[in-house]
Amino acid sequence: METEKQGNPKAGPVFQKRLGSVRVAVFKNASEKGGAWFNVRIVRQYRKGEEWREAPTFNGLADLALVEEAVRYAKEFINQQALAA
Repeated sequence: METEKQGNPKAGPVFQKRLGSVRVAVFKNASEKGGAWFNVRIVRQYRKGEEWREAPTFNGLADLALVEEAVRYAKEFINQQALAA
């Protein structure tokens, strides 16, 4: 399942997308000189009992393919932001 969200930079990620169990989030940071830079966070989500958890590790080639796609989405979003600035 894929979901996409674009949000308020002060309220959390400005972009996030879920690809199966992998989630990518892009955070925008403003510099004092008026510029901006982006941080990217990629995690694997899993369920333990009734609780959802996140892990910074990935399982096998299937997860790595999703990580590769997540990186592409993050890079595309950041490039679009740079072009719009």
